[in-house]
Amino acid sequence: MAANPRTARKRTPAKRAAPSQPPEGFEPVRLSSKQSEPKAEDRVVLFYVDDEPYTVPKRIGRNHGLRYLRTARRQGEPIAAQELLETLIGEDGYEALMNCDDLEDDQLDQIMNRLRDEALGAVEEEKQGNAGRR
Repeated sequence: MAANPRTARKRTPAKRAAPSQPPEGFEPVRLSSKQSEPKAEDRVVLFYVDDEPYTVPKRIGRNHGLRYLRTARRQGEPIAAQELLETLIGEDGYEALMNCDDLEDDQLDQIMNRLRDEALGAVEEEKQGNAGRR
């Protein structure tokens, strides 16, 4: 049975409670969502096609690892891996790989594993480091 529009309850958005004072000595983490423009020297060569270098950021942000994990959970690991590859090597790099008839499975696996390790590696390292501190 459909709800009568005249009698249906209207939902009002929940109001955010005023933040409480943090505990003594706690400092909230402050982040910026603004992207800084990477410098050319902040990139490393990931692969070559016909001696043309294709680079990725030297430091891959944790946001890429989080995006990878969310996409893997929602759509599966192959889609997450493809999205990570395309995002980090850019359109030119992706086109170069797509147009490389000699690309072998082990070569693509090497590229993908490197990107995945870089995007997720710090998370794994932190887990190991935190486990030792407990």
